[in-house]
Amino acid sequence: MTQIKKIYWADKLGATSAFICIIHCLTVPTFLALGIGFLSNPIITFLFISIAFISIYKTTKGNFSKGISIFLWVAFTGFLISTLLEERAEIFEYTMFIFSSLIILGHFYNMRYCLRK
Repeated sequence: MTQIKKIYWADKLGATSAFICIIHCLTVPTFLALGIGFLSNPIITFLFISIAFISIYKTTKGNFSKGISIFLWVAFTGFLISTLLEERAEIFEYTMFIFSSLIILGHFYNMRYCLRK
């Protein structure tokens, strides 16, 4: 029972941070146009990547569903690659949103899976 609570906590953290990441990515251009530049700091990006990694690691560490684990790690890898290559091509800006959304879906699916156990 304790293991499910830890996984559930990690899923909440991961889904919330991925959602905030999407909001961040959508609002930064507007704030930059208004002269508010601190939101484009690379430290914020590193923070989102770190939280995503920790939450997926904690979720998949005790998860018994191999499919959910693989899905979350693939989504994280895609998100990481998209984030690192964002400046090289416009397509990576869009794939960042897709992979963030997949991370959210993966965490929600895992929460549902854990509640069924």
